[in-house]
Amino acid sequence: MKLTKVGAMAAAALFAFTACSTPGASAPPGDGGGGTTPEACANKKGTSSNQINVYSALPRQGSNTASTDALVESIRGLLDGKKVGDFTIKYTDLDDSSAANNGDWDGAVAQQNATTAANDPDAMVFIGHFNSGAAKLTIPILNAACLVMISPANTYPGLTTSVEGVTEPGEPGSYYPSGYRNYSRVISTDDKQGGAGAAWAKELGATKAYVLDDTQVYGKGLARAWALFATQLGIEVVSADGTSEGFDAKATDYAALAQKIKASGADFIYIGSITGQNTGKLWKDIRAAMPDIKIMSGDGVFEASFYEGTGEAGNGTYLTFGGVGPNEQTSDAGKQWVADYKTAHGGEDPPVYAIYGAAAAQLALDAITRAGTNDRYEVLKAVFGTKDFQSYLGTFSIKEDGDTTLAEATGYQIVDSWPPTFEKVLAAPE
Repeated sequence: MKLTKVGAMAAAALFAFTACSTPGASAPPGDGGGGTTPEACANKKGTSSNQINVYSALPRQGSNTASTDALVESIRGLLDGKKVGDFTIKYTDLDDSSAANNGDWDGAVAQQNATTAANDPDAMVFIGHFNSGAAKLTIPILNAACLVMISPANTYPGLTTSVEGVTEPGEPGSYYPSGYRNYSRVISTDDKQGGAGAAWAKELGATKAYVLDDTQVYGKGLARAWALFATQLGIEVVSADGTSEGFDAKATDYAALAQKIKASGADFIYIGSITGQNTGKLWKDIRAAMPDIKIMSGDGVFEASFYEGTGEAGNGTYLTFGGVGPNEQTSDAGKQWVADYKTAHGGEDPPVYAIYGAAAAQLALDAITRAGTNDRYEVLKAVFGTKDFQSYLGTFSIKEDGDTTLAEATGYQIVDSWPPTFEKVLAAPE
């Protein structure tokens, strides 16, 4: 990765457009709406007179590294060393994965990272995570410390809202022990992606579907959303209980599962999973039993390492992304960002989440600039006060629950090679 070159271009590009966020900021949801400072946010001014710290926490090993290398590169280029008034931003890249967990995110490591940031009085923004399951564990830690989170990649809806049939009881309130919101994201949610994917499956001729998930927060939530909307659209879901059925990511063989799916008469399979959950073996065994079955999955496997693991078994797979891929960006700033990335990387396309990392960094820098101080509560309010912000992703606002107003989804198909071929912009059913 050419960090210096692309970082310089990213920093220059940041000021090529105008940030139209509303000056100042409203109080975050849950604090009474009258500007009363939540108890957790009292006396959270930094100790340094010239430095503001921003942390990210992403899996920096294992199957996600191609994506997270690009994310970190984007964030570092936009933030590290940036001057904001009398302050200089210092960016720290934390790893929330572990070798003990095969390079995937590790809950204990994620919580330790959050504690490290929470205990740093000069930390003003925490960018993370890549995996929704990690965010579930760290939001409460950072909420108790009044530290705002901005995620470039978490898509599980239960982190911010309740969706019947998709999220768990008590969500999202259980993640906010201090009674106010501190978590935001620049990516859309899986209820929208799942619904859009189900509508696309209907167009592709699906009549009877088997739905699987890797039992993790993201995979299960996405698969449940897909099954829910598929049923509403008239697709018969024949997996357990008419919803998503978990598969064992540690299994050495999925031949019996493949035969079970074949016996169900399904003409379509939907799989909610991240790449590291043994997806290569799962796809190969399913294809061995049903060479022509249509398979769809979500953005958790939208990375080259997935195709490297599945080989030919991945061909034909339909993929959804809960946003807009790099080559489908429509804003001038987004198109320029992609062009600059390709120039810096020998014509290589950026991973789909890289531009969302850049947008998260843009939001962080804009909020710190508008806050104009190293006070966590002021920065937090600035993030939640973001309105009509012109970013690489286009113009968006942050809603009271922390979600972005962006709601796009896109559809792709793997056609004998990586990257997959763009098929269409997707719309979720009303």
